Amino acid sequence: MYALAADEASARADLLLGVFRSTDGGASWADVAGTHFKDEGQMSYGSTIAVHPTDPAHVLCGGIDLHLSLNGGKTWRQVTHWDADRGEPNYAHADHHALLMPAAAPGRVYDPNDGGMDVSHDGGLSWTNRSNGLATTMFYDADVSQSDGRVFGGGAQDNGTVVTTTARPDSFGEILGGDGGWIVFDPADATHLFASYYNLNIFRFKGGRTKNVSPRATPAEKDATWMAYIAMDPTKPTTLFTGSQRVWRTKTDGDAWTPVSPPLDGSPISAIEIARADPRRILVGTENGGVFLSRDGGDSWSANLAGPLPGHAITAIAASPASADLVLAAVANFGHSHVFRSEDGGSTWEDADKGLLPDVPHHSLVIPPDAPETVYVASDAGVFVSEDFGRTWMALTRNLPNAMVVDLIYQVRDATLTAATYGRSMWRLQIK
Repeated sequence: MYALAADEASARADLLLGVFRSTDGGASWADVAGTHFKDEGQMSYGSTIAVHPTDPAHVLCGGIDLHLSLNGGKTWRQVTHWDADRGEPNYAHADHHALLMPAAAPGRVYDPNDGGMDVSHDGGLSWTNRSNGLATTMFYDADVSQSDGRVFGGGAQDNGTVVTTTARPDSFGEILGGDGGWIVFDPADATHLFASYYNLNIFRFKGGRTKNVSPRATPAEKDATWMAYIAMDPTKPTTLFTGSQRVWRTKTDGDAWTPVSPPLDGSPISAIEIARADPRRILVGTENGGVFLSRDGGDSWSANLAGPLPGHAITAIAASPASADLVLAAVANFGHSHVFRSEDGGSTWEDADKGLLPDVPHHSLVIPPDAPETVYVASDAGVFVSEDFGRTWMALTRNLPNAMVVDLIYQVRDATLTAATYGRSMWRLQIK
């Protein structure tokens, strides 16, 4: 018997406590890790081990990468390298979560990881990716080009920011690496977009050229910002807003950013909305549950307007395309309502959920420009729709998989609703 262990409660949670081997059915154990794993990390996140079905000395285990012993742990070798070239026999995606060596096929290994599925036919010495056809991408967010519905993409957990220009999910191409972040398309130009990854790193793509246009925040400010939420002015696509613990604005298509607010409530910004009916009104939500309003395009900001909101992260804010005074906010966490409505631009709030929506985190709100009374909301429990601006609700989950729906995008020209899920890729519904 073999056991792999890490201690989540310790200051060294990313490191391995040991690879333990028992030859008496678990009555006694010996650590056979030696010093081989001293540089291995994330063992409290990716942690898996498997033994050959007929050779008890053949053991494979992993965290970020996979490691093999053919002599019961006396010696080890690293058999995958996440930073190798894709397609090379020693490449497998990082962060391994399960290993299976089936008894019916000695030598075969199945390896589900953060990149899908890798397979070995020689006990773990060489690897081939087998992810084609799996719809398992964990999206953080998505966007669809309003000028061409075939162009869409999103930020994915540990799989970069990916985009397709053919409307085929199997043609996604990675434009940024790491944990992908927010992506926004110019509503009039599908070739002009902004994408990001963690720690406030933002890139502009335009005319086939890519430029790093990240705000010049301090290292501490960058490190404290997991996702850089980005909003583009629908009337001036060279004006954008993003956030750390304060609001940043560019009027030069990302070439220069200026912080236009102080730290709002000390927590990272988690939602930004530019009102289509009045783009000078900017609403911002925070992880502490705060709501802040600018009425002059970001030059000045209100005090916290959250009032009766639950005090948990504001995950989305949406202003009606018909009136900047009509606003909805979505809230994370449990034990309270999750959608709130304001009829005075965010100054006061009322419960628009009233227990009609599931008591789970809600993540996204969409109000179609051509149907301003209709509201779509996404949550851990699916998608719901209101046709009277949040007074009554109906389920719209239909055949969506049982996965968190983290983002919704309405494409006006095609009248489609695209749902991004955390674990089952993207889905699309024809609305009209």
